[in-house]
Amino acid sequence: MSTANHVIVIGAGSTGAALAHDLALRGIHVTVLERAGVASGSTGHNQAQLHSGARYAVNDPESARECIQENWILRRILPEGLELNDGLFVAIDDVGMAYRSKFLEACAECEIPTKELKIAEALSLEPLLNPNILAAIQIPDGVFDPYRLCLSFLATAANHGADIRTFCEVTHINIVNRRVTYRSRITGKDDVLDADAIINAAGPWSAQVADLGGISVAVEPSAGAMITIDQRVCQMVINLLDSPADGDIIVPQRLTSVLGTTSWKVENPDNILVPEESIE
Repeated sequence: MSTANHVIVIGAGSTGAALAHDLALRGIHVTVLERAGVASGSTGHNQAQLHSGARYAVNDPESARECIQENWILRRILPEGLELNDGLFVAIDDVGMAYRSKFLEACAECEIPTKELKIAEALSLEPLLNPNILAAIQIPDGVFDPYRLCLSFLATAANHGADIRTFCEVTHINIVNRRVTYRSRITGKDDVLDADAIINAAGPWSAQVADLGGISVAVEPSAGAMITIDQRVCQMVINLLDSPADGDIIVPQRLTSVLGTTSWKVENPDNILVPEESIE
């Protein structure tokens, strides 16, 4: 039976959870279908960084502008779920110093606030930095707990009538009738839902979900390797002042530090083969 103003959101990662939150606050009935647990996909395995966009300002200003806009929104609506500790872009050689002007200009064009620190200031904020650094630029990065972020959005959605169904895998989508068939991975039973709209929020799995409805979506998933160490070596997010590359960032996460990241293209996000050089 069709329900008026009903939207099905496929995926309970950061995108799906935030969509459920937003739609529910608008008085729309939402059903979230997630094939595993909350934040079990790419959201739960990300670097947990609230990007300022500065990392992308030079090479991808469009993404940089989106980052800083979303940064301000999240600071306003979910302050209790964020650690607003800012970040530093640090130059350690002449290459970084040559990149500095380009970086500052790009951040200004993308409306990303920057503040150049004296070396003594940077070392007072982050005593474990190399004392021979040549420059340090402060930007509004932050960190968050991906699981808590999703739960916060979903809790608000549920309080406004949303139905959150985890371990429910979508098996077919009828685009014409706006009908979704899914299977409970707990009971093994199939069920059908009708809706006014269906939103594909499956992240790297978006192409597979779209294919269930006979739609082709071009997605090029990428994976990355990160290392978590059991001590917090910095208070701020530390970036290398240079063009983005592998292994150039440290993200503090509670009492740990996440070192990373690398990046390579993958064919199937359910079967990621980690290259040996990425581990090295």
